[in-house]
Amino acid sequence: MKALFLDRDGVVIDYIPYLSKPEQVKIPENAPFALKQWQNQGYRLVIVTNQSGISRGYFTLEEVKAIHERLIAEYANFGVYFADILICPHQPADKCLCRKPSPFLIKTYAENHGIDLSQSYFIGDAPSDIECAINAKCQPVLLLTGRGKETLTHLSQYSLSIPVFEQMKDTILLLKTFAEK
Repeated sequence: MKALFLDRDGVVIDYIPYLSKPEQVKIPENAPFALKQWQNQGYRLVIVTNQSGISRGYFTLEEVKAIHERLIAEYANFGVYFADILICPHQPADKCLCRKPSPFLIKTYAENHGIDLSQSYFIGDAPSDIECAINAKCQPVLLLTGRGKETLTHLSQYSLSIPVFEQMKDTILLLKTFAEK
């Protein structure tokens, strides 16, 4: 089985630092169309998100779950379904195992659900997303949304080729490339 791992803020929803209310959830234009294509090609859609605002006391896990319920409902209107949402509630000072760029959440999920990481992708907009994908041994993909334009300036530090796309809808080109192999 293969998966499409996705960062939340700046990728699946518009980037708002420390987003804390369901009504702040805004779906990027054409993102549901693209994710539907990935889903139709047999990819399990899994969100992987650092939510240090929980540890910092900015919002509660229950508030984050309400945000995710809204996100799930918005995408369901387009026939897009997320298999899971993996959350790290810690801040960097907590020195946990699960905070991206650690691959812990992805590797554990892959082991528990029979995911072939070599056939999977991770679409993100931050260095922690790129590094998490590399550490998990799945293909990183950079979106230039959210924090992506800043992240682009650091891509040369990585030794592998990382596809870069303006927005989510453009990532479906990867499906066509992969199908031709």
